[in-house]
Amino acid sequence: MGAVPLQVWLKAFKAALRVRMVKRRTRMHLRDLTDDQLRDIGVTRAQARFEAEKPFWWYQD
Repeated sequence: MGAVPLQVWLKAFKAALRVRMVKRRTRMHLRDLTDDQLRDIGVTRAQARFEAEKPFWWYQD
């Protein structure tokens, strides 16, 4: 088995970073929802705040 080319590593890194940035953006949208909107989706203000405060590299659900 040979070495993995740098381009493959870069492509994988960029894809992983893109996924994490999208997750971060959705967390920020969640943070900005009103109490009524949060209630509609079954999320408390504390849960929304907890999600929004996670660092962008945090990926676990």
